[in-house]
Amino acid sequence: MESSRALRVLSLLVLVAAAAGQVPFLGSCPRPPIVGNFEPQFYLGRWYEYSRYFTIFEVGRKCIQAVYSDAGYGRIGVTNRSIKVLGGTRSDIRGVAEPVGRPGLAKLRVNFEGVPSFGSDANYIVLDTDYTQYAIVWSCSSLKLFNTQFLFVLTREQFPSPYLVKHIMKRIRHFGLDTGKLQKTDQKNCPYGH
Repeated sequence: MESSRALRVLSLLVLVAAAAGQVPFLGSCPRPPIVGNFEPQFYLGRWYEYSRYFTIFEVGRKCIQAVYSDAGYGRIGVTNRSIKVLGGTRSDIRGVAEPVGRPGLAKLRVNFEGVPSFGSDANYIVLDTDYTQYAIVWSCSSLKLFNTQFLFVLTREQFPSPYLVKHIMKRIRHFGLDTGKLQKTDQKNCPYGH
C-alpha cells in the first residue's frame, strides 16, 4: 500500500517536471564543472541552437537562435528567436541574464519579459565554451528522488562541422550528462537574417 502511494507521488512529480518542459532523471542533480573564468564580452553575439533536451516552450519551432548583447552592469541582454513550424511566422522573446554567485563563474539567472520567474537560482550555466565555435549550456533542479535538466548545445555556425559536433558530444559525456536525450534542432530552410 505504501509503495503504491510512493509510486503515484513519484509519477505525479515526473508529470509535473515534464509539464515544465525539462527532462527528468533519477537522483539528485549531478555536479559538472562550470566555466570559472567566464568572459561575457566574448560570449555576446549570435548563437544557433544545434540540439537540446526536450523543452515544452520549443515544441513546434525551428530555426532557433539566441542573440546576446551587453545590457550594462554585468548583465547580458537575451533575444531568443524561432520560426513556428505551422505558419512560418517568427517569434521572439526577450530577457536579461544576470550573474549568480562569485564573479567570473558562468552561472546566470535569465528572466524573460512576461514570463513569471521562480526562485533566484541560476538557470543558465555554461559548462563549456570556446566563445568562437560552441557553448554547452545546462541547468538542473533537484526534486527529492529525481532531478530535471535543461541542456542546450549552441554553435556559432548554423551548420557546424561533424568534427566539432563529435568534440561537443565527447565533452558532454565527460561531464557525465546524457547525450542520448539530445534532440537536434531543425535549422534547414530558415529565412535569411531571421
